[in-house]
Amino acid sequence: MVVHWCILVLLSQVQRGSMAREKNMEYMLSQELMHNYDKTIRPAFDSRQALNVTFGLSLTQIIDLDERNQILTTNCWLNQAWIDYNLIWNSSEWGNISVIRIPIIKLWTPDIILYNNADTGYSDAIVSTNAIVSNDGNITWLAAAIFKSSCRINVRYFPFDEQNCILKFASWTYDASQMDILKNSEEADLTNYVANGEWKLISLKEVRNVMYYSCCPEAYPDVTYTIQLRRRPLYYVFNLILPCVLITAVALLGFYMPSDSGEKVTLGITTLLSMTVFLMLVAESMPPTSEEIPLIGMYYGVTICIVSLATAMTVFTLNIHHKGMRGKEVPLFVKKLVFCYVARFFCIKLDPLISDKFNDDYQPPQDVFPEKCSTEAPGGCMSTEPNGGLPSGSPRFGNKVRNQQSLDLFERQFIRVLNKVYQTIEKNEIRLAEQDRRDTIRMEWQQVALVVDRLLLWIFIIITTTVSLVIIYSSPYTSFYGAESLDV
Repeated sequence: MVVHWCILVLLSQVQRGSMAREKNMEYMLSQELMHNYDKTIRPAFDSRQALNVTFGLSLTQIIDLDERNQILTTNCWLNQAWIDYNLIWNSSEWGNISVIRIPIIKLWTPDIILYNNADTGYSDAIVSTNAIVSNDGNITWLAAAIFKSSCRINVRYFPFDEQNCILKFASWTYDASQMDILKNSEEADLTNYVANGEWKLISLKEVRNVMYYSCCPEAYPDVTYTIQLRRRPLYYVFNLILPCVLITAVALLGFYMPSDSGEKVTLGITTLLSMTVFLMLVAESMPPTSEEIPLIGMYYGVTICIVSLATAMTVFTLNIHHKGMRGKEVPLFVKKLVFCYVARFFCIKLDPLISDKFNDDYQPPQDVFPEKCSTEAPGGCMSTEPNGGLPSGSPRFGNKVRNQQSLDLFERQFIRVLNKVYQTIEKNEIRLAEQDRRDTIRMEWQQVALVVDRLLLWIFIIITTTVSLVIIYSSPYTSFYGAESLDV
């Protein structure tokens, strides 16, 4: 019985020892592989042959595209694979272990970098992970990285624009005779892509190139990825274009404002200042380039010119409105053109004009009650002869003559008073007629200004609408909601 128990104990110890050896086998294999391993030496089978490196990229996210600094920030997964002939072992000799993980910092890695890098901290951009090493020497390095790459921004059609950015990966020191870079697939991987709120991914193309540079006569292979992005313009339409349209509409309503309000020019100047503020906001987000003018900048510039011209035309109509104060009549052809054609075309109801009572053939009135005789005569109304031709010494007719002279004098004075009253009434009538004529002229000029205001209002509405549509839809990528993207 004791012997049987001892045998069981011995078997259990042997089993535990074998399990411990199996657990330490991976550690021992790793130590054996890293013994005398030099990670600075290119692990080629023959130093005269090129080492093939398979390179692949999986785009997971477009983080940001900085138009002003022309930098594209992306989140990518890198897949690099090559054969290290210094890391080959027989799996049957090592407990059938065919795959192990080794920190990448302990192994030789190809110096494939992003050629158009725009990040000073590029060494920290790639996350240091383990490499998957198989028993036949195949090494697979899966790494995650956030790249900042330079991208030439074309602002011509902003915000209805499309950008093409590249990610160029190649070795910095190994030419084609020492290391050859191959694509791991014909198409780029977008299975893990996360959509961006500002940009739509149209396409991602992968191309292998062989380039020659001025520094070296050798050829350098590279893998270049072209990212085609199209902007979603709804944000800019709502925050930049729509306010500009509303401000322009307010400026054009200045033609509808009554001229007597005194605020027409002030309204135009205020709208100009508002549009200048929005133009400064657009300029802050654009790269300082003189090659091309952004589409939205052109739209703001043309709109500012239209509003400035509308303000100038407002001054012109105000001058017409107050021109009647000087008493100058409206030319006949202007009356016919404005009142008979333009006003009827725009269905403008004119106020009834005051009839012109002024007559150019008016003659000053004569005395209604003329004196019976000339006052210039030496004897007045009496005869030049003494006592009206009667004998002066006649006592019979003396008193009658004196009474008759007194009555004639009173009649002449009364007639003079009546003539003065009549002349005063005539002068008042002339003054009222002249005032009516001036009021009629002033009303005619005001109505001409009203019709011109309505005419200019419709002209500027048509011009503004046409120019806005032509400028906005001049972009081949104009879409307020964005184009269809890839199914990713």
